[in-house]
Amino acid sequence: MTHPDSPPSPADETVRQNLEPPRWLARETAYMRYVADVCSTPQGRRDLRDGLNIRRLDESWRMMRHLRPRIPNWGPDATLAHLAVAGLYAHQAANPTTDHATPTLYDPAHGNLGWSLERAVHQGLLREDSTADLLERVARQRRLQPALALLHRPVTRMTAAGIPVSWPRLLRDLNGWPKYRTQIADAWMQSHYSPDPTRPTETPEEIPA
Repeated sequence: MTHPDSPPSPADETVRQNLEPPRWLARETAYMRYVADVCSTPQGRRDLRDGLNIRRLDESWRMMRHLRPRIPNWGPDATLAHLAVAGLYAHQAANPTTDHATPTLYDPAHGNLGWSLERAVHQGLLREDSTADLLERVARQRRLQPALALLHRPVTRMTAAGIPVSWPRLLRDLNGWPKYRTQIADAWMQSHYSPDPTRPTETPEEIPA
């Protein structure tokens, strides 16, 4: 057994480096690490769970006391994306009074939302026909709020069942909606219909957040 004060082994260092996000995803990962830190207290987790109600995000004062300094001033859609993802994350965050494990927010083995939906279908949590219909309906939404309303239930079902969702990737994709919704929806569909188990499909990194 490794002594707690001993330096990390080369293998441990390799694992740590592999879990570091690429540069194009670093900002979203940093935000989600802050969200996880807020959720490490019972009050913080309760406040962020306010965002689980999409209709209340326009008056999300309890969330704002924690998140406002961390949300970039990119306009209302970016604010909505940051609040919604924080609320969805808080819904599945561990109870801080009983679980003190450090959450894994970035894992290179976890793909975009289409990748997660494919695994939900494979495990029998979601039906293929309804998931295909969901992806098509979301792709048609030119505004972010109705897209979020469609995604809310399947995302909460997946996380409750333990299916991994890459929160930084989801945040980046929602930040790009609606300007890049066609490319984002296409990347989700590619991951869902043609999954490569060795290399998760990503939304093209050249798409600005």
